Amino acid sequence: MGRAKIKRGNTNVDMTAMCDVAFLLLSFFILTTKFKPAEAVEVSPPSSVASKAAPQTDAFIVSINKEGKIFIQMSDEMKGDVIDELSTAKSLNLTAEDKKYFKQSLFVGTPLNQLTQFIRVKPEDLHTVKLTGIPSDTTNNELQAWINAAVNAYKGRKINFLIKGDNNSKYAAFRDVINSFKKNEVFKYLLVTNPEGIPPGSELEKKALAGEKQEQ
Repeated sequence: MGRAKIKRGNTNVDMTAMCDVAFLLLSFFILTTKFKPAEAVEVSPPSSVASKAAPQTDAFIVSINKEGKIFIQMSDEMKGDVIDELSTAKSLNLTAEDKKYFKQSLFVGTPLNQLTQFIRVKPEDLHTVKLTGIPSDTTNNELQAWINAAVNAYKGRKINFLIKGDNNSKYAAFRDVINSFKKNEVFKYLLVTNPEGIPPGSELEKKALAGEKQEQ
C-alpha cells in the first residue's frame, strides 16, 4: 500500500503587517519623546565611591556653580505646592499664569523680584540669560525662604534635600547653603557626587572584598 502524500503548506510569512506595526511604534516614540535640554547651569561635583543614588522623587536640589552662585531645582510634583506657599509667605501675588510657567521651568536662578520674567524664558534660551543666582547672604537670604516654603508645603511628608556643589566652588557658598538649611532646622541632606570605582588596594576595597557593608 502506497504512502499518503502530505501536501506541503507555504512556509512564506507575510511580514508586511509586522513591519507596519514596527514603524508605527517607532514613529510614536520619536514624536512623544522629550529630549533633555542642555543644562544652563554647569556643575561638576567632586567624585566619590558612594554607591547610593540620589533620589529622583520629592527632591529639592540646591546647586552651587564654580562662581559660587546658587540655584534650586525640585521635582515636578513639588513645584505647585512650594510656589503656592512661597507666594503667600512673601506676598508675591503670582497669577495662575505665573504659576503655570513656574511649573514648566527647569530651575530657579534669580532673585524673587525677577522671578516672573525668568520663568518665561524658554529652556533652549536659558544659556543666553545672565544667571545671577539666588541670594543667600545674611542681609537677603532668599534661599532660606525657598527652603522654608518647601518645609511648610510638605509638612508630614519627607523631602529629599540634596546639595550639588561644583568641585571648584568656594567654601563661603557652601557655608551659606548649610546655614540656610540650619535656619529651617533641616539637618538631613545628601551631597551629590560623581560616582567612581573603589581605588585598588585601598582599605575600602579590602572591606568590600571581605563582604563588609559600605557606609552611605
